[in-house]
Amino acid sequence: EAKQEERQRVAQQSTIATEKDRIFNGGNDGWAGNPQGNVTLVEFFDYNCGYCKKALSDLQDLIKQDPKLRVVLKEFPVLGQGSVEAAQVAVAVRMVAPEKYMAFHQAMLNSRGQADRAKALAVAKEVGIDPALIQKQATSPELNATLDESMKIAEALSLNGTPSYVVGDQVVVGAVGFDKLKAAIAEARTKQAGK
Repeated sequence: EAKQEERQRVAQQSTIATEKDRIFNGGNDGWAGNPQGNVTLVEFFDYNCGYCKKALSDLQDLIKQDPKLRVVLKEFPVLGQGSVEAAQVAVAVRMVAPEKYMAFHQAMLNSRGQADRAKALAVAKEVGIDPALIQKQATSPELNATLDESMKIAEALSLNGTPSYVVGDQVVVGAVGFDKLKAAIAEARTKQAGK
């Protein structure tokens, strides 16, 4: 089992090295924190993931405490059709009102019940986005390309659950908590400084 884990870790590091730009700088990904941050934490999430909902406060605390942290949010809708629909609306939100995306994202993760298209549209309206603008983006090739890209990257990294994170050259799987994420960020910063 330890050998298998080590093989997977090496494979993940190789993928991170070869796909660095797609992982850390995807064009239509959501983001938070400092856009010019010196370390990027990438989160793969699903709006129907209870652990992602709990992990939101860790992310918010990390952003508050670390002014040099950039966070990239990648849709990884693995928990059914409702998740896919919510992810589609989220990408459309970023396309039509990027400045309201974080309010939308937080409201979605703080909401109760099943996430789907109807809930996501209602949340978009709550944060001040016209649902008609989002509906216009529904068939956009860019929208589907963004979701396909996230899924391909997640597959290449052998991710099979949410939340999953990429920071520096490592993958962190699960809602590991504030301290473990903070330590991974510190390690990535140290490695960067050593280069």
